[in-house]
Amino acid sequence: MFRKKSLTRIWLLGGSCIIGAGLLSACMNSASPEVNETGMGARGNRPAMTPSPSANSESVPSAAEPTEGGGGNPENSQPALSSSAFPYTAQTLASGLNVPWEMAFAPDGRIFFTERPGTLRLFEEGELRKNPLLELPAPFISEGEGGLLGFALDPAFEDNGFAYAYHSYRSASGGVENRVLRLSISGSKAEIDKVLLDGIPGDANHNGGRIKFGPDGYLYITTGEKYEPELAQDQESLGGKILRISKDGSIPADNPFLDSPVYSRGHRNPQGLAWQPQSGVLYSSEHGQSSHDEINIIEAGSNYGWPLIEGDEAGTGRGEQMKLPLLHSGEETWAPSGMAFITQGPWSGELLVANLAGQQLLHVSPGTGDKKPSAEALFQGKWGRIRNVAEGPDGTLYVMTNNRDGRGSPGTADDQLIALKPNWK
Repeated sequence: MFRKKSLTRIWLLGGSCIIGAGLLSACMNSASPEVNETGMGARGNRPAMTPSPSANSESVPSAAEPTEGGGGNPENSQPALSSSAFPYTAQTLASGLNVPWEMAFAPDGRIFFTERPGTLRLFEEGELRKNPLLELPAPFISEGEGGLLGFALDPAFEDNGFAYAYHSYRSASGGVENRVLRLSISGSKAEIDKVLLDGIPGDANHNGGRIKFGPDGYLYITTGEKYEPELAQDQESLGGKILRISKDGSIPADNPFLDSPVYSRGHRNPQGLAWQPQSGVLYSSEHGQSSHDEINIIEAGSNYGWPLIEGDEAGTGRGEQMKLPLLHSGEETWAPSGMAFITQGPWSGELLVANLAGQQLLHVSPGTGDKKPSAEALFQGKWGRIRNVAEGPDGTLYVMTNNRDGRGSPGTADDQLIALKPNWK
């Protein structure tokens, strides 16, 4: 079966809700050590996670067999789902990739994607093009979590051939920073056209890196605080923020802070952006310190609390007027990254969130009216660390693994680009 379901808790704004998700253990308020994308603490320890059954499909071991993410737990297993009960069928499109990070779909069916060591790749007509479109030159660097990360096609890509990329580089002072480039793509070649925004704080960790065009036509950018938490509350710093700029790099007149690209602040290491299609509301995923990974609803000018609060700590009286997450992971570690709202099929309106340390996809129902948000785990342990998920124009879902990023346990096929083909068509 594809999904793992058992009675457990997921932490919502202001409380917890027991759901059939197999995701989370009870949330305690005790302090925990620092955790990065591995789900491992600064001293190598992992926050306790509730044992749970492995996720399976018709091509996955039964619930009693161990998978890549850990051993099975047959005592808690639910009856296997038939393939007809799950609306997608998995198919590997490409293997042997080198830490893929972001993907974008061209109107002609091509799939562009980045690899963190600095290459822009192309999948077209069912095949992976052997030679990259671009290999970033110096001052580009790839260290730790840094490298070539986010990528987005211009909304008018068919007419202008422009695309945008977020990458780490060595600054003139010798430090690590991040910047946003505009690229020009023609045929099988991509070139750097101009630098739109630079000087974004960077380091071996906490670089953020997701870039997406919103429904308003502006480019949104997630940035990390490079392990300097105070940057997230520093209005003059671009670290620990979500930024918003025009396609030419200028600052939109209606940004919440005058002459600043800052759209929201108080973020630790946000790595996902997605807009709910019906409402246009922006959602983001964010790494917590040792747990308390968050899914947030982003509002212009708002403060999301880091490092003053995380998770639902504002309920203790700290962080008044700071935004609480829609969901957080309690004492579990997701290390959430890319995310996408589904627009077609039986899951239309639902949110999928890729998890690195969690080694799963979260299938999130955001909740409407009196209905509380909820989530369940999909494919837990089947593919290891999952960096990204996206929906293609035809309703196919695409998943990228990240087991070769220095923190996973890569198999011979890693890393992979996997398609979830709709069964509902």
